[in-house]
Amino acid sequence: MRSPRPPRRRIRALVPGLAALVAAVALASPALAAPTPPPLPSGPGTTSRSTPVAPRAGQAAKARLDARRATAPANVTAWWVDPGTHQTVVAVVGPTTRSAGAFAADDDPSAVRVQPMSAPIRPLDAPAPPGPLIGGTTITTSGTRCSDGFSARRGTTTYLLTAGHCTAEGRTWNGPDRRPVGTAVRTDYPGHDFGIVQVTNTAVWQGSGRIQGGPTITGTTPASTGTQVCRSGSTSGYHCGVVQATDVTVNYGSGTVITGLTQTTVCADPGDSGGPYLTPDSAQAQGTLSGGTGDCVAGGTTYFQPIAPVLDSMGLTLVTGP
Repeated sequence: MRSPRPPRRRIRALVPGLAALVAAVALASPALAAPTPPPLPSGPGTTSRSTPVAPRAGQAAKARLDARRATAPANVTAWWVDPGTHQTVVAVVGPTTRSAGAFAADDDPSAVRVQPMSAPIRPLDAPAPPGPLIGGTTITTSGTRCSDGFSARRGTTTYLLTAGHCTAEGRTWNGPDRRPVGTAVRTDYPGHDFGIVQVTNTAVWQGSGRIQGGPTITGTTPASTGTQVCRSGSTSGYHCGVVQATDVTVNYGSGTVITGLTQTTVCADPGDSGGPYLTPDSAQAQGTLSGGTGDCVAGGTTYFQPIAPVLDSMGLTLVTGP
């Protein structure tokens, strides 16, 4: 026989009591209770607890800190609005010193919270490693643009070799991105057409045998008539042709006469002056662009200053390899 079913009114009366009992157990049980966060260091006029405030109050507190940011001590390393509590959080490295506490103090103490940080924030930049001086890239001075030729050394000093009519235009030279390279220390123009820039910004630039668009230089054996040669320049890039004649005297007009040049069928454009010529198969440095006719659309004739006599006369050693 089944027991009589209790009246519904009695069951409804028991439900609130059971709910209250479950809630009491949940609040009392260590396994179910939320962990209490450890206290944070506080300073004068600040709170160390995450106490929600009105969003406007936290933003106003941050604005007041921003207004006096110039007075922030070194151990106050950042401040921001906590998106959860809307408090302005002031991060302090190490103990909250009197100066840090004074900076964090606010008209509304509940709107600011001091929080420890293990280390100061710092910019994560680093000095760029020295870059190679690459033949055929841009070099500039006081409104004039030419091209890097070759790198050479005497002892521990590095030099950039380019055209003399380029270095006649200015003493201080910059490389790509206008980073300073160094100072022109020798210009032979007219008569010959070579210029030498001493690399003084050694923290940025280092000598190299690399050629933009071509092989890395390995030596200085001169090319004979009919040999293929190539040239690299900051305007037209990398182009090839053949040697037509050597020991050519060129008259640029107005009494500017250059002797000892080599004539080629390689094209060039304005801005390519000083760029390197080389033999593509054997990677032998030949010289630096002096001048010419035509351009790299219609073609033309160009002349270079041989490099071997320049190195010999100046006691320089060509930089080879990367």
